[in-house]
Amino acid sequence: MTDTPDITSSTAFKLHRATVLIDRIADDYLTREHGIHYAPFLVLLMVRVLGEPSQQAIARNLDVSRASVTQRVSGLVESGLLEVTPDPADSRANIVRLTTPGRVLVDSAWRGLEHHQSGLDAGVDEPALVAQLDRIISNAEEALS
Repeated sequence: MTDTPDITSSTAFKLHRATVLIDRIADDYLTREHGIHYAPFLVLLMVRVLGEPSQQAIARNLDVSRASVTQRVSGLVESGLLEVTPDPADSRANIVRLTTPGRVLVDSAWRGLEHHQSGLDAGVDEPALVAQLDRIISNAEEALS
């Protein structure tokens, strides 16, 4: 027997586990009710939040690779949910816009997702949790810089 600590009791493990479960709940709901997986939905949501971002801005805000965003955007364009046009200010960049069906989907799915996940924070001191998560995010960003 080793003296290895129980990783499952660590804060990092618990945060990872909570994130995985919340992502799974979101993915299950979104695929069942709206026909879209969580990862591409996040791209639509980011476009909704940012307005008309570049693919690079989407990647930066989701903290994923540009190649990943390019692949997801391509699929969403094929589905008629996004449109991509060259950036007039930067010939190497593209601007991403929601189509009308894309806007309807992201707005409807977000409302439904909020309702579907409403019990996840039952019994949680949400302001305290948000403050602590902000602290962890800040600490992690500092560690990465």
